[in-house]
Amino acid sequence: MYTSIYNIISKLPQKGKYLLVGVLMLACSNIWAQEAGVLKGRILDAEGKPIAGAVVNVAEQSRIVLSDENGFFFLKNVKADDELCVSCIGYKNATGIAEFDSDFTITMEADLDEYLHTMPVPFGRKPRKFMTESTSVVTGQELQKHPITVLQNALTSTVTGVETYEWSSEPGWTETAMYIRGLRTMNKNARSPLIIVDNVERDLSFLDAFPIESITILKDAAATAIYGMRGANGVILVTTKRGEAGKTKIDFTQEVGFQMLSNKMETQNSYNMALTRNQVRYLDGLEPMYTDKQIEMYRRVSSGEKLTGIDQYKYFNTNWFDELYRETAPLYKTNMQISGGNARAKYYVSFSYLRQEGMWNDKWTEYNDGYSTQHALNRYNLRSNLDIDVNKYLNVSLDLGGRIDNITQPTTGVFSLVTFGAVEANPMEPVYTPGGQIYSSNTANNPARLLASSGQEKNRRRNLYSTVNITGDLGALVPGIKVNAMVSFDSYDVFESTQTNSINSYSYDYANADVTDPSGFTLTRMTSFSALSDPSAVERSNYYNVNFNTGLSYDHTFGKNSISARAFFRTYQNTVNLIENSDYTGQSSNRYMSYNGQGTYIYDNKYIFSGNISRMGCDNFAPDGRWGTFWGTSVGWVASEESWLKNKNISLLKLRASYGNSGQSTTGANRYPYQNTYSSGTGYSFGTSNSSISGVYESLAGSYNNKWEISDMLNLGLDFDFWNKKLYGSFDAFKEWRSNILVDRSTIPSLVGVSVAQDSYGKVESKGFELTLGHHGNIGKFNYFVEGMLTYNTNKITEMDETEPNVSWQRKTGGRIRDYTSVAELYEGSFSNGVGGWNIYKFDRWAADPNRVATSLQDAIDHPEKYPYNTASNGSQQLGTAVFKDLNGDRQIDSNDMIPDSYTIIPDLIPSVTFGFEYAGFDARAILTAYLNRSVFLSPSLSYSGWSNMGTHEVTKAWGYYNDDPTDPRNINAKYPRPTYGGFNSIDSDRSTGTYQNDIWIVNGDYLSLRNIEIGYSLPKKLIAKANLTKCRFYFSGYNLCNWSHLPKGLDPEKPMSYCWWYPKTRSFSFGVNISF
Repeated sequence: MYTSIYNIISKLPQKGKYLLVGVLMLACSNIWAQEAGVLKGRILDAEGKPIAGAVVNVAEQSRIVLSDENGFFFLKNVKADDELCVSCIGYKNATGIAEFDSDFTITMEADLDEYLHTMPVPFGRKPRKFMTESTSVVTGQELQKHPITVLQNALTSTVTGVETYEWSSEPGWTETAMYIRGLRTMNKNARSPLIIVDNVERDLSFLDAFPIESITILKDAAATAIYGMRGANGVILVTTKRGEAGKTKIDFTQEVGFQMLSNKMETQNSYNMALTRNQVRYLDGLEPMYTDKQIEMYRRVSSGEKLTGIDQYKYFNTNWFDELYRETAPLYKTNMQISGGNARAKYYVSFSYLRQEGMWNDKWTEYNDGYSTQHALNRYNLRSNLDIDVNKYLNVSLDLGGRIDNITQPTTGVFSLVTFGAVEANPMEPVYTPGGQIYSSNTANNPARLLASSGQEKNRRRNLYSTVNITGDLGALVPGIKVNAMVSFDSYDVFESTQTNSINSYSYDYANADVTDPSGFTLTRMTSFSALSDPSAVERSNYYNVNFNTGLSYDHTFGKNSISARAFFRTYQNTVNLIENSDYTGQSSNRYMSYNGQGTYIYDNKYIFSGNISRMGCDNFAPDGRWGTFWGTSVGWVASEESWLKNKNISLLKLRASYGNSGQSTTGANRYPYQNTYSSGTGYSFGTSNSSISGVYESLAGSYNNKWEISDMLNLGLDFDFWNKKLYGSFDAFKEWRSNILVDRSTIPSLVGVSVAQDSYGKVESKGFELTLGHHGNIGKFNYFVEGMLTYNTNKITEMDETEPNVSWQRKTGGRIRDYTSVAELYEGSFSNGVGGWNIYKFDRWAADPNRVATSLQDAIDHPEKYPYNTASNGSQQLGTAVFKDLNGDRQIDSNDMIPDSYTIIPDLIPSVTFGFEYAGFDARAILTAYLNRSVFLSPSLSYSGWSNMGTHEVTKAWGYYNDDPTDPRNINAKYPRPTYGGFNSIDSDRSTGTYQNDIWIVNGDYLSLRNIEIGYSLPKKLIAKANLTKCRFYFSGYNLCNWSHLPKGLDPEKPMSYCWWYPKTRSFSFGVNISF
């Protein structure tokens, strides 16, 4: 590992080196600046007491000094009338005009009540003390501590009410699904939350953590109703940083890290595989595949012995996963932020560069001269926010930026690389032929050939955005009145360029017993060399979004009354020109329009009432049903402000309640679903020659009842802070009634030749709670903290259109939301939104007595002592296969004996704890998160592949691995059913019949994860102040470090089978330095 780290550091991107050199040169220029005058002054608090450690600088300059223990400071190169800026933790920022006299002082006001600090809310900000909606907040600074490439991966461990599922760690194509307050709809295409970035609908993936001020999770209807038919699944509200008047701040971060596989099952070596194959064939009544001599040779080569003579070309022990993957892959991050301004103009700029390389073995990706077939992501992020006070009545803000992703990857698909390159590759075949050529065969495709001949697929993904915001202050006419207008334009496109190549590869008859000399082998050419082709380019995706928002706001305080309100008009349009991987069925642009109002009334800083309303329309629905009204209201009582309760030990005690409704219009339905859909097909024949003319037919009936989903939600909450963070936290409990869920109408008979449209008929009830509990303390100068979070959600289908099932327990109404997702859908492609939840057979015992095997249903009925007849057995159930529970008592095992006794892969219960400390410049923290009440689907190939080319050591826990004696304790207590050669057992392990849906393979998916750690050291402020630095910190961080679960060793419990069929999950580590001026 140390060698890998050294190699990664030595490859520090040139861009990062240039930025680092620039930062150091800037520091030097500040140090060497010529003196203009030395200003002596003193920093005092409101009571006239000195403040130590305050940062003092000339406005818009980076030269700083710190006040000493008596509050005095000496600042060089100051001119008379220069504006000075002062900042200090625990105090509000202060300014002053330089005066060269002996009594120059600047007084700072204590920042006593942190709950009066404002936080982002939809289309504005509000003091935390007066928040009555249910929200969770994570800062950008916290997100930076996670060495991740997708921000969503950090949310589960940092905020309550959010569940995430990382589907893949593939560079450039990482997929992570997000759910707020769990699964609340049966429609798997209608579960995603709304993403809002600086009050504009945008994609979260185009942002990195550096320019983010905070991410606020809006969870209840009182918070989301303002987004109308877009907010029912909750809202991710992202607020980016903006410039502040005063010192020019420069912040530079460089991270160098690496990734490792988080899951890598240990496959059987050749010796174990030979024994396994012989035993499996014995169980099937077949002759052994290997002789005792061959098994001995495989034992020797597997033990590390180097064979000689002809044997070295006949017996191999190849770990194809080692040939496919490398141990570590580099990960680099570079960021530069510059901000500052004065009373008239403020600016903030952030530039980031990310490079993430893939896990493919570079021995093969770098096989060809002049080009690489490795996965690699080069991401460039630019963010700039500019705020200008044109005059005291007019403010203009301009936000510009974007992201460019340059992604290089093999043209060979991930599924083929992993499945045929390793999972289904025979370990008894070689990497090279005797002559040193690349070996390849139908049973060992060889990662060397697949990677070296995969060519290059290059994708350039570009996202550009712009926002103009104009605010006019009409306070001169009516105190507190402002007018605002905002327009944004975002564009997105993806271009793909593909180049192919091939290499020479050969197979040979290594198993030919008659060959005694390498020259006697027969080589067969499998692939032939071809140079890298000219690129063929295609545009994969192109669309743009336009947002417009204009209205009036009012904010005024008089006496004990405070009123803030806003009325505005908003439109959103998504214009699609080209969509990736789409046949354009049902695809088109989307347009929304809404009239909105918000208001908050606060009396005496204790009693709060808030409300909002949105009248929104969408052109996707029928003309007479395009508009809906959505509203939310909330109340709060700040009990800690009551005179009879107010004291220094209670910083905050607040009760709140909310109720409202919101909608979800993105349901996965076709464009204009109220209209009938027609497709080309059928045709007509004319004349004696039967000339055919193609025709058009009605393929899908329209439905005027295809509407947006409706969410009605009640939320009760409590916020508290006792003894100045000695004990603090919050609690929220909610219940939601979801209706208008799009479902298949199974009780309506199909029309002749026409599919029946889905209908907004389903209903679900959801409930849950979120709890945060924390403690901050100190022992002398040793500061520590611990914070626990708990999220719980559950749901119940209360209405859906379904025919009455054969057995009552399979009725979906009254049960949990389940998607019944197959193994193929879960693991063998891109994320399809399915999250599992299954009807399963319940294991009873292994078939152990041949006299108790029923040959027919009648046989089972006539002989109650026999096992129930399994309809998949065809009358010949083998020993060592599963006997399932006959739940309906009809003496046969069929689909009626499947019971919905499973969770989904999305946990219902998530406890998390964060703890850390600060001492003498050192800081450390760790996050432990548990994912509970979840189930995962393990493929039967985990034990022994149905294609018999590969097995894991789990096969040793299968029935019959050692012998076929049903009384052997190893068989009685076997974990898996008996394997079969060249296929899967039809009784309990078969995909086609669905018998693999049982509690042998669908198991407890609970796990505990060491999600994140960070250890850092900051140089003393007095030392770095001499170089005009405000921070110099070195740190190490890690993500997805370790997991503990009931699953077999080597599986990542979040997505257990990701080691086969798809790009694997990874864990990441990073070393970094952060320098601020």
